[in-house]
Amino acid sequence: MSFLVLNKKKLLVDNIILVTLLIMMVTSVLFFQLIFIMSMAVYPMTSLLIHGFLKTHKGIFNKNLNYKKKVLNLIAGVIYILFSSLILILIFSQPHIPASYIIYFLALPSFLIGLAGFLKGLIVNIFSPLFRSLNMAFGILTIITTYFAILFADGSFIFCLCSLLIALALNSVLRSALYLSEYGLSLKSFRNFKLVFIIMEWINIENT
Repeated sequence: MSFLVLNKKKLLVDNIILVTLLIMMVTSVLFFQLIFIMSMAVYPMTSLLIHGFLKTHKGIFNKNLNYKKKVLNLIAGVIYILFSSLILILIFSQPHIPASYIIYFLALPSFLIGLAGFLKGLIVNIFSPLFRSLNMAFGILTIITTYFAILFADGSFIFCLCSLLIALALNSVLRSALYLSEYGLSLKSFRNFKLVFIIMEWINIENT
């Protein structure tokens, strides 16, 4: 199978996910205005929080950086973590914002990640058959988990929260294994796990 055909299949999955995201955004604007408005702050601050942890990790453990760059990364990471955490706490501590909203904000990426896992396993056939099947299975399971988490967010908050976090963690591991399988690599080595970020960045460059 040619490289161009493979790229078209990968791009097809990305386009389906993008269209799904746009539909969900339009639905939020029409029917869930408060959630949509909150998402304009929640998702960027969550991204900044994750970026802060990565910066902090880089400042502490990256041996390729000199002392000055390590300190700068560490300071920037701590600032990002504190600032984003403060904003998120302020948002979700408002009396008219129920705890179930946390489930709703986790549900969107959970659904998209599950859908992407299912589609990548179904459409893109350059990956390992084993991990294609696992990503399809857990992708469907994640979509179902997301649905029930939204449905029972108010009555079973802790259970729904744990279910979504576990689903996200499993999808992260399986997606990493899927990407590595394209190059004949496995997750048995932690060093290979670091390559996943490079592969994902390369995929994004290919699709632009």
